[in-house]
Amino acid sequence: MGIRGWRTAGFAILGVACLLIWVSGSMAGTMIGFSVSTQVNPFYKAMADGVRDEAKALGMDATILNAEDKLEKQIADVEDLIQKKVQVIVINATHDGAAAVLNKAAEAGIPVVTLQRGVPGAKVASHIGTDNVVIGREGAEWVVKALNGKGNVVVMEGIPGAASSEDRKKGSAEVWPKYPGIKIVAQQSGKYDRAVALSVMENILQAQPQVDAVFCFNDEMAMGALAAVKAAKRTGIKITGMDANKDARDSVANGELAMTVALPPYDIGKMGATHAKWLITKEKPVPPRTVMPVSFITK
Repeated sequence: MGIRGWRTAGFAILGVACLLIWVSGSMAGTMIGFSVSTQVNPFYKAMADGVRDEAKALGMDATILNAEDKLEKQIADVEDLIQKKVQVIVINATHDGAAAVLNKAAEAGIPVVTLQRGVPGAKVASHIGTDNVVIGREGAEWVVKALNGKGNVVVMEGIPGAASSEDRKKGSAEVWPKYPGIKIVAQQSGKYDRAVALSVMENILQAQPQVDAVFCFNDEMAMGALAAVKAAKRTGIKITGMDANKDARDSVANGELAMTVALPPYDIGKMGATHAKWLITKEKPVPPRTVMPVSFITK
């Protein structure tokens, strides 16, 4: 091959190499931050895994910060992400009180994506999650049908002020008054926590001689309620959860829990990372709201 041929081939190889570098490294150095409410709960751990895995697949770096269900820590974590000048902040909020710091991020030019829990009053580019009002409504209807329209029901709410809990409360509250045979004998917060729910349910069982169903706003509380019911040797109580965590699915299969609602936390996390990428690259318009599908798991 002559000098001209080598030169032409060299430029071609260099061009291909540059193209490969651009394709593989086009998102290199892109940093997003995800503040998750907790990673003790398997649901939110799966969500964090979805964000992390999809960000990596898309060539982005993701900083995952665990708020440990503490609003003050989450605010401090988001402040830190703002200081680090991440390009997008993805958040699963512990409480509506996160609105102010999210607005601070937006004012700093950092788009915000909320996952599963909306934050009223916050300037948000995109929200991804299930419709918790609908879940609350349909879950309550399922309980009514399972009781044939008659029975004493305990409602176990999540963290007070958390959008998911407030929305599920709103949806279920639309249902109970429609059925005169349904009596809500207790409605308390189990704070989305298994140990807290166990303690709350123990007290309810001592106060209520007849309980026919326990409607829990997540699986962790359902498993805590189940443990309390077992310890009290009470039978025939239909306990339902939400999230379809593995132990809840196993309990449904074993005939212990009556039902759990399957939500897709991992897919919510993945879509959060995808929307973050679109916000950065502008390659696709980002929908302001994406509702993920759910299903009911029974034996």
